[in-house]
Amino acid sequence: MFSPYQSPQRWAALSAILFFSLLVLMVAGHTPAPRPRIAPPSAVQPLIAPEWPLASGVATPPPAPLAGAVVQAGLLRIAIDEGALRPEEQPSVVDELDRALAYVVARFGSAPAGPMEVLIGLEPACGLHGLAYTDIRNVQVFTCASLPAARAVSIMAHEFVHQLCQDRYGERHFSADLVLSEGVATWGAGAYWLGDAPSFRAFVRPWLANGTALPLGISYVGRPISEMNQLYYQWASFVEFLIETYGREAFDRLYVTGQHAPASADYSGVYGKSFETLEAEWRNWVLGG
Repeated sequence: MFSPYQSPQRWAALSAILFFSLLVLMVAGHTPAPRPRIAPPSAVQPLIAPEWPLASGVATPPPAPLAGAVVQAGLLRIAIDEGALRPEEQPSVVDELDRALAYVVARFGSAPAGPMEVLIGLEPACGLHGLAYTDIRNVQVFTCASLPAARAVSIMAHEFVHQLCQDRYGERHFSADLVLSEGVATWGAGAYWLGDAPSFRAFVRPWLANGTALPLGISYVGRPISEMNQLYYQWASFVEFLIETYGREAFDRLYVTGQHAPASADYSGVYGKSFETLEAEWRNWVLGG
């Protein structure tokens, strides 16, 4: 989410809002009605070697360079590392990334402010993770040929939304409440993260119904990777709840009030309700739908 050229003060807060995006296994037993889907079921299968977020104080690696042939697709300048994808998948990925950007722009509600550099990089350990250096308009996903290309596209959709947040909210994006920044990036990726589920509300309902949901206002730092992934989906459903219940204008006003940490935005000032009250409303909304 951050450019390596930002100020040291911003880097001090890196662990709160820079992330390594990860996809999760669909909830066991969750079988919503079939619908047309963008991402196949394989796009939400567990990762082979998931990456962890950076610990506080650890410097973020600079963006990997776009090496080799660079292909232009609309606003995207795309490079694919040798070995990152199967040879037969490479011709279609450029078009898939262009379609993913168009999809998230329509869902998020605003367009990029300019071109982006895009890298599908090789992860030698065959993990799967992404970063968005939004100050320099550079988004990257690392994968390997053993993983379906659809997974890399699904993560890239999430990264695109982080860039759209930078373009919509400006400097305040860098201090956004983690619940909102990761929640809206996951929500904005929509069908690329939902598989067969019709909504994030439906996706997370089994967790609330069986008592395994996590509190919304906690950080993923130091938690098992499965809980980090679960929080992304819960946060996406919370964003879905806020936008559907109170409208996008109020959400936009809320987004720019964050102070990095989860639940740090001015919920009371925008909605007249505490975060805890809104969380309780969200739980009732999820279970009642």
